[in-house]
Amino acid sequence: MPEIKRFPKMRVAYVTMIGPYGESVQQGFNQLFAWLGANNLQPMGASFGIFHDDPAKVAPDKLRSELCVPVAPEVQGAGEIQVKEIDAFEAATIVYQGEANITRAYNEVYDWLRAQGYRDAGAPIEVYLSMPGEELRAEVYVPIEKLELLPAPKPTAKKAARKVAKRPAKKPVKQAAKKKATKRAK
Repeated sequence: MPEIKRFPKMRVAYVTMIGPYGESVQQGFNQLFAWLGANNLQPMGASFGIFHDDPAKVAPDKLRSELCVPVAPEVQGAGEIQVKEIDAFEAATIVYQGEANITRAYNEVYDWLRAQGYRDAGAPIEVYLSMPGEELRAEVYVPIEKLELLPAPKPTAKKAARKVAKRPAKKPVKQAAKKKATKRAK
């Protein structure tokens, strides 16, 4: 069942990838972790991906993602590895396990947030909870904002008069009963 959580503010090292998510994620993390190792840096938390495009609407070769690892404040990027701050935000979240459950998890969290009166407010993030070599387990974070309900417009006097005029007149009960009786008698 989805729930609302706060994604924390953090500094990340990341690499931007373009291409099918399945291939890009693996290539991006290989590149990112090789850079961390070469610079004797340790991740300061779980790795995650930011997925900017909906694969149902964007061609696989044009899908944009950023593969990220939280790092210490003093870490600086180099080459294709950049560093940035990610601000905290409220998100609808759900955990899934196994690649076969990715689409179902996304559908469930998006359906749920809309039913709760929210809309998505940014690219979804997948925080990876499993270790390399284990079955994929991740938590999806979809940034959200509450939909503002607008008050229903009040009918003007003119519109209210039209509604009254369009209602069919009701026949008195006695007249309707007399008409039925006379039809039966004929």
